[in-house]
Amino acid sequence: MSSADNIERSIAELNLTTRAETDKRILDDAYAALGKAVHKQQPMTGTGIWSMTIRSRFAVPAAVAAMILLAFALFVNNRTEKTVNIKGIYGALSEIQNIHISKFQAGRTSPDQQVWASESLGVKLFKTELGNQAQYTLWDTKNRVKMIKYLSSNAVQTVPITQQMLAEFDKSTAGSADMVPFPDENDIPSDARWSRIDNREISAAVPGTKAYELTWIVKSTESQSVVHRKWRVFAEDRTNLPMKIEWYAKSSPEDEYGFEKSVVVAYPSEDEIQDIIRNIFGRQNDPEPIGTPGAQR
Repeated sequence: MSSADNIERSIAELNLTTRAETDKRILDDAYAALGKAVHKQQPMTGTGIWSMTIRSRFAVPAAVAAMILLAFALFVNNRTEKTVNIKGIYGALSEIQNIHISKFQAGRTSPDQQVWASESLGVKLFKTELGNQAQYTLWDTKNRVKMIKYLSSNAVQTVPITQQMLAEFDKSTAGSADMVPFPDENDIPSDARWSRIDNREISAAVPGTKAYELTWIVKSTESQSVVHRKWRVFAEDRTNLPMKIEWYAKSSPEDEYGFEKSVVVAYPSEDEIQDIIRNIFGRQNDPEPIGTPGAQR
């Protein structure tokens, strides 16, 4: 016996009765509520079809039918998935204190650069691939010291950070060019298009996330050239934080988007970033592990 038959039998066994006028009013209200719920979830589905289907299936007292229909309407509303807008992405990132990003260029399976950054600690650690070796560069802005170490050597170069160096560094790292398509959400063009990706193969690429895309057109005022750009983000369900970002471009509407680069994102704790710095540079200062004795302040 089907679930629908079981429900009908249980309702019939209740033997509830109401006045005809009350039955009609409550049942009509229930159908209206259900129709709105269904239309909200599936706008292209006619509410009249739902009404006729349910009227023919449930030949039961209207009070009972109304309770069932209203419960179903609430169920449909609660199942409606939350759609994240791009402002939600910007807002979530603005609250982050610690981040780790790995940058991948097209055709590469290992990152060209990794960055650990902590607002609370005042540090940015860069790991850059240089041919067959890697270079670590730590900018400790609180303690005004820059440290450089090559993976193939134990030697550490320490340089005091001058005000001019700090200003140039802040300028070069301003914004989040590898994370978001525009420095500020208010810079997003009015004709840009934001959409949820329905392709299951794409959306399932990063478990625990939902995939979205922003597409827009960049026009050069000098050469009159046009570039169609696409920014794809896999946002974590609970926090709206990006877990992976992909960049695409094409020169004409008829072309396929070409993949340019991607960024994989993690959100370590302050302690985890401190441990990484200690392991690389061998410093054990605590509780101020980023400082260097004698460094300019």
